Amino acid sequence: MKHFYKISAYLLLIGVVHTALTPLFYEQLSEDALWFAGTGLALIYLSLLNIAAEKSRAKWMLKICLAANLAGLIYGVLIVLALPGILAFVSLLIFLAVTIGSAYALLESLKLKNLEESNNAAG
Repeated sequence: MKHFYKISAYLLLIGVVHTALTPLFYEQLSEDALWFAGTGLALIYLSLLNIAAEKSRAKWMLKICLAANLAGLIYGVLIVLALPGILAFVSLLIFLAVTIGSAYALLESLKLKNLEESNNAAG
C-alpha cells in the first residue's frame, strides 16, 4: 500500500520538525523540554516502525505495528481533547490514516496467507 508509506513519511516529518523545534520553545534544558523532544522522537520511532512493517510484511510485525498505531491514535485523541487546535486535529488525522493503513496491510497479509494455504491444499 503505497499511501501507507506516504502517511508514515508525514508522521516522520512531523516528528523530526517537532524535535527540531524544541530549542525554539524552550530556552534551557528542562523536564518540559525533554518531554517535548521525547514526543517528537516517539513520532519518529512510530513512523520507522510502520515503514519497517510495511517493507517486511511479516504478520507478527504488522500486528505490533497496528497495536502501536492504536496507542498513537488514542494519544492523538487525548491531545485534541487537551489542546484543541488545527495542529492537533491534523495530527489526529495522520494517526487515524496510519492506523487504518496498518490494519489494511495486516488484513492483506492474512488474505494472502489464506489464499496460499488454499492453493497448497488444492495442489
